Amino acid sequence: MPEWRLAVVLEAGADKVNVGLQPPRAVSGALSSERELATIALADMKWALRLNTKDKQGSVRGADGVLSRGDVVYVEKKAEGDGYLLRQPPKVQGALVAMEPETGRVRAMVGGFSYAQSEFNRASQAYRQPGSSFKPFVYSAALDNGYTPASVIMDGPVSLPDGNGGYWEPSNYGGGYAGPSTLRLGIEKSRNLMTVRLAKDMGMDLVAAYAERFGIYDHLKPYLPMALGAGETTVLRMVTAYSVIANGGRSIEPSLIDRVQDRYGRTIYKHDQRFCADCNSREFDGQREPQLVDERDQVLDPMTAYQITSMMEGVVQRGTATRVREPRRADRRQDRHHQ
Repeated sequence: MPEWRLAVVLEAGADKVNVGLQPPRAVSGALSSERELATIALADMKWALRLNTKDKQGSVRGADGVLSRGDVVYVEKKAEGDGYLLRQPPKVQGALVAMEPETGRVRAMVGGFSYAQSEFNRASQAYRQPGSSFKPFVYSAALDNGYTPASVIMDGPVSLPDGNGGYWEPSNYGGGYAGPSTLRLGIEKSRNLMTVRLAKDMGMDLVAAYAERFGIYDHLKPYLPMALGAGETTVLRMVTAYSVIANGGRSIEPSLIDRVQDRYGRTIYKHDQRFCADCNSREFDGQREPQLVDERDQVLDPMTAYQITSMMEGVVQRGTATRVREPRRADRRQDRHHQ
């Protein structure tokens, strides 16, 4: 965190904290002898008022309920105005990938909190269980093989031999059963028991084959818990697989480099391998616009891609992700549109 500085708390009050900043290093590497004082206003440390430590839990109203004289903290200079913000390195790290589904171009990738702190890229190198985010690919395999969004599957208790003399008895999140339900409802409500029954009826070999076609796994073991996302993959692979659905079922190759040119401007590498015979015409003479020949593999039937997309929209409209439909989010989208 090169933009953060260490500071020691000199005085803590209800509405602000006075700190002494660690002197900056001189060119030689030695610390400067200059003493610099700064202030952290209560408004710039509100996140810290919600305590969750071994000693304290709950919330406090004043800055002195969080910090005391002698505490050493991280601070960051405010972008506007005077004063500093209170900072703290997180214990939990995450990852994010934003991708163009038509081209596979990675628009943004976050591999962790700080590259200076850790060079491990959690977006492309960390393997973790996808969990319920794998379910749409189970349902995609079903739609591609005779099922429809209106097909009915029993949402009820399941008990299967685990191979060790016992039984595997999965359950829905939150418990309960809905009885006979359509595939559309199963994905909207993320029903574990329906997914297990669906995978068992199709056969896990088929589910594994589709998972490998999407590029989620190199080799998925054909065990039923894998249908609930018990395997391990990366965020980048999952985003790529979802991009295949958004791209009408055509395969996607993620790319961090769009093209490379030499010093004369000649392209020596480009990610987009689609062929275009008429793209190099020097002038317009009434000809039709160039046509790109897309020879990428058709991983999923286009109709299936449309159906599974429609079913996943229901997750936001009626299912487990209705929170993203909060009015304030819609208002923000409208504000951005008007701007």
